[in-house]
Amino acid sequence: MNRIILKIFFALCYLIYSSLSISNENIYRIDYIIFKYLPDIASNEKFVAPEIKLSEELINITALQYPEFKKPDSLVNNFPYQELFQDISVSRIVDSSNEENENKEEKVMMSKNQLFFQNDSGVDFSMEEIIQKLKRSKNYRVIGKNSWFQEVKNEVLAPSVFVQTKIDNGNMVFGEIKVYKKRFLHVDLNLYFGKESSDSVNFEKEIELKELGKNSEFKSTKLNLFENLNLNFLYQINHSRKVRSREVHYVDHPKFGVLFEINPITSN
Repeated sequence: MNRIILKIFFALCYLIYSSLSISNENIYRIDYIIFKYLPDIASNEKFVAPEIKLSEELINITALQYPEFKKPDSLVNNFPYQELFQDISVSRIVDSSNEENENKEEKVMMSKNQLFFQNDSGVDFSMEEIIQKLKRSKNYRVIGKNSWFQEVKNEVLAPSVFVQTKIDNGNMVFGEIKVYKKRFLHVDLNLYFGKESSDSVNFEKEIELKELGKNSEFKSTKLNLFENLNLNFLYQINHSRKVRSREVHYVDHPKFGVLFEINPITSN
């Protein structure tokens, strides 16, 4: 009898602990920008085509939908007049952004009814100023961005988030981002850069995607990543880094790069 009572007691303690384990201290907003270098400059450097390897389960970022507002395409999309754009380095953008962050205390709040791993498309993207700087440069082209909130766990329990840009001038980047805590925050990036080509062979790559629903339960779906696409995957970023929150971080490859920022939510 005493053993049964003890088991019930420990079970209740575990449930209480689990319900309290998600605190504001563990909730962060993750933001990233993916860009490629312009123009495509031929070089003697040889890159071995990467073998595509992804985690067995990936979390898909869902969208909190708002009425769509289409912004006019900027001149940089066609890139016809390079002399109109500035020669700006990414490292300079990162340094200046971090200096600005030191001088301001940004309030990071989740929208009402917003879920983890959900992109609130009605909220201004937190790294929009950096995107505008990249667009004014003749050196880069932004091909993807996203933002979401999640609980940051330890390395074993931390999920990998699926990343995929749209086809942009024949280019696409896909892969995964994993954010976790050891003593410090860490980010693992595993991203692949693909290019459309008439010589490409259509192949299948099926993955399992998990999406968080309103009932806080995950639903899994199977997805063929490259259905009806002819892509050569030429380059890979496979990188792990210890990071500080509230700082812009930069990981690059000779052909493409990623800027990302991790911010804790502001306590009420």
